[in-house]
Amino acid sequence: MKRILLAAVITLVASACSPRHTVVATFSGFTNDTVILQTRPLWQYASTSLRPDLRTDTLLLDSERRIAVDLPVTEPVVSTLLPMEYSEAGIPLAGGSFTFIIEPGQRLELGLNAQVGWLEISAADGSEPNRDLAQYANSWNPAGAEMGRLQAEMIRCSKQGVPVSGRVQQDYQASVQRAREVNEAYIAAHLDRPSTVLVLSQSGSATAERYFDSLRPEVRNSIFRPMVEQIELQLEGMRVRREAAESIKPGAEAPDFTLPDTEGRMFRLSSLRGKHVVLDFWGSWCIWCIRGFPELKRCYETYEGKLEVVGIDCSDSREKWLEAVEKHKLPWINVLDTRERRPAETIDNRYGISAYPTKILIDPEGRIVEVFVGERPGFSERLARELKR
Repeated sequence: MKRILLAAVITLVASACSPRHTVVATFSGFTNDTVILQTRPLWQYASTSLRPDLRTDTLLLDSERRIAVDLPVTEPVVSTLLPMEYSEAGIPLAGGSFTFIIEPGQRLELGLNAQVGWLEISAADGSEPNRDLAQYANSWNPAGAEMGRLQAEMIRCSKQGVPVSGRVQQDYQASVQRAREVNEAYIAAHLDRPSTVLVLSQSGSATAERYFDSLRPEVRNSIFRPMVEQIELQLEGMRVRREAAESIKPGAEAPDFTLPDTEGRMFRLSSLRGKHVVLDFWGSWCIWCIRGFPELKRCYETYEGKLEVVGIDCSDSREKWLEAVEKHKLPWINVLDTRERRPAETIDNRYGISAYPTKILIDPEGRIVEVFVGERPGFSERLARELKR
């Protein structure tokens, strides 16, 4: 009897001391030992939050070709496995990732296979949503892998300084279309599955708008409810932007707005009545926005006293915005269009901005003269003609 009790105690102690990892994954057919695991709160996955709580783990496969990770999960999170097997110059490629969810106290065991030419999820022992997400990955990754192959070719051309051939570009667009068709077919067939919300959140606004209203009530009220609310906000912003694009035209009155400047003071557009104004919608993340600064500075200096420029930073944190204003020495009025408001209230949506940079020339009466989308020739010349009138 004592031996039986002792054996039981030893078993309990061993069980208590052995690690119970949050995620355990076994990899077959992989030649690259590095795997990236990115994790963030579920409610932020579809969010336009400026400061997502993103955790990134860089992991190496052990001698048994496994990873075992302990995540401090205190709320539902979304994780993405990115094996560097499917990367080019350190850039993850399409068709080579798997996204899943973890709830507090949950454990997930995965089997991943690279021998088929794309990332196959050979086993997903966990919750029903994760088994559904594995099914989705196995339907989409084959199509995505063709995109990934062409992405790798374009990255190599870029690094070598050679142009991408027209054939590669054409093939890439065709692969994107095939992947989109697979994606939409899965969504249409699984509108009663909660995991479809996650798929919908990464499918683009047009697809989200097409299928969002068809989601079943039980799906909307599932663990993915915070993600449903974020998609709803994005669709609201898209509708506002679409309506605004119809009215932001030459001759229309420019919508007034109030935003904080770099000193924290509230700037109001209508305070510049009597002068020509250029609204420059930009962001520190936008290369073409930055390339346009020298020309805009020359215009600002040339027409000093007649022209005001208002730089409207979109989608940056306050810290990155201030750093960029200082780095690029922007001499005009600079304001921040924060993402902490509803999409219907952001200035870029109210002005129907769909691409960056976008410059809008406004006359002294507050009416729109012209809208310049992208960094293209003709801005300086058009500005000169307007100011000589």
